[in-house]
Amino acid sequence: MIARRFKAPLFIAALIASFLAIFVLAMLSPVLFPVDLGATDLLNRLIPPIFLKGGQAKYVLGTDFLGRDFLIRLFYATRNSLLIAIAGLLISSAIGTLLGVLAGLLRGWVDLVISFVMDVLMSIPSIIIAIVLASAMEADSVTIALIVGFTGFASFTRLVRGQTIQLKEMSFIESSRALGASTTRILFEHVLVNISSPLIVHASMKLGSFILLESSLSFLGLGIQPPDTSLGAMVSDGRDHLINNWWLAIVPSLIIVIIVLQVSLVGDWLRDRLDPKLKS
Repeated sequence: MIARRFKAPLFIAALIASFLAIFVLAMLSPVLFPVDLGATDLLNRLIPPIFLKGGQAKYVLGTDFLGRDFLIRLFYATRNSLLIAIAGLLISSAIGTLLGVLAGLLRGWVDLVISFVMDVLMSIPSIIIAIVLASAMEADSVTIALIVGFTGFASFTRLVRGQTIQLKEMSFIESSRALGASTTRILFEHVLVNISSPLIVHASMKLGSFILLESSLSFLGLGIQPPDTSLGAMVSDGRDHLINNWWLAIVPSLIIVIIVLQVSLVGDWLRDRLDPKLKS
């Protein structure tokens, strides 16, 4: 029954497999390509990819304006962007779940305060909050991950609060409370278990937006700093060479589009599978 329920269509299976392949290759980039990202070779700068005239087999996707292997830097950039986005997702989901459960279970002034703060945060575009925080803080991977997580936990809080309020009125919750179950036990045995499906769906949908947010910060120079790199930073570096060396900006842009499209389509499929309101 479970296998039949979660059996993915061929297209979705291909998306998941391709995303996992990108993820694994990106995570293994320091092992597969142990290079110094700060090393330059100006004698070999702006070599085109092998599928263009003048390309060399040594550099599959050519070199950048400082003579660095573009493919290797692309692997490192994808790794950094994914790590920051996933770390931000874990941070935002943990904070949002905690606040949402507290607001839904305790209600009263706790719910009013948390809901008011969430309304304020959600009324401000995430990119504005991220730019302000990144400008005021030192730009490194940990800081950017914290900023990304901070900008996204409000939506998790709203989701978990609504789900918790619905579950709180269910008969099995009342029965557990009547049998003497503590709030902590009700939280872990009933609430968190029953809100896991919408949380998974929401997290999969938010991952794409976190990748775009991190890429936007790096594109603006507020994310990962040289010699390290990310997908947004590579797009920013390549925009000055669009006329003669278009691949420097187009290729990392395509990687961003592909990854965001993969997680968004898989998230949409998960929503169709896990959301009982959409069952027919």
